[in-house]
Amino acid sequence: MWLSKVAPVALPAAILALCIRPANAAEVCPVREGQPVHFVDVFDGSPQQLANLVPDKARQSSGFWRLGYIYDAGRFVTIRCKYADGAVSDVKLPGRVQRCDYKIDAHKSLTLNCH
Repeated sequence: MWLSKVAPVALPAAILALCIRPANAAEVCPVREGQPVHFVDVFDGSPQQLANLVPDKARQSSGFWRLGYIYDAGRFVTIRCKYADGAVSDVKLPGRVQRCDYKIDAHKSLTLNCH
């Protein structure tokens, strides 16, 4: 009986909690009107050092990189955003992040959020 009173409130709250990203997560790639991001590369240091990182978990439509260890070693992370029109934008993350998560939608547009 108590479950029938709790479930209508608890289930929507649980679903909402799963959908909300952390408050300090930020999308990394600059927005370019009409040009979605299709790929990203994550580098330990600058892209010129060629230390391209493989995701810790990679699925067809989502995955993530754990990055805290790079900052623990005194280094930094750079994200290379690759757009639909072939343009590229390198973004040096301004501060320590623990993890970057990507999602790819049905239109093959990618979003990358780091926190």
